[in-house]
Amino acid sequence: MKKLDIRVILFQLAGMVFLMHGVLQLRFYTVAEEIICVVTFFQDKKSECWNRLFPGMKNNVSFWPDVYIWIFIGLLIGILLISFLNWKNKLCPLNTILVSTIIYILLRLKFFIKSTLSHLLSSFGDLFSNDFKTQCLINGVTFTFIGIIILYTSVNQNLFNFRKILVTN
Repeated sequence: MKKLDIRVILFQLAGMVFLMHGVLQLRFYTVAEEIICVVTFFQDKKSECWNRLFPGMKNNVSFWPDVYIWIFIGLLIGILLISFLNWKNKLCPLNTILVSTIIYILLRLKFFIKSTLSHLLSSFGDLFSNDFKTQCLINGVTFTFIGIIILYTSVNQNLFNFRKILVTN
């Protein structure tokens, strides 16, 4: 078992942020029409789209919690991936526990909902499309893929021994 490695923890934290943001953006993609209706017609609850998409009060009340639960699904996917990668590469289990704890604290502080970083990441899709649904799809696929790559490469020790590789060559 290898010792606790701060660089691995930092890379895994970054990977988790990208992965969870990507999963949330993919969820936004699946409910883009409802989000547009809620944002546009929140005050006018008698509009055609509001009546069509939210026929009962129960649908309206449970809409945002149903959307944001996907942050936790992204968290679970990330923790399982980190646990597997750390176990496979014989890294300290404390790495997984620390990353999970820090990400959970960020969740409790509403980092993924109100954060400037999340808004910055969400604006990435603006470069490619003006359509909200397309932006969410681009953001979701891109950031989920980037998060998985960062998590996978975080346990690759050759990335962290760059100076040793240069000296030996």
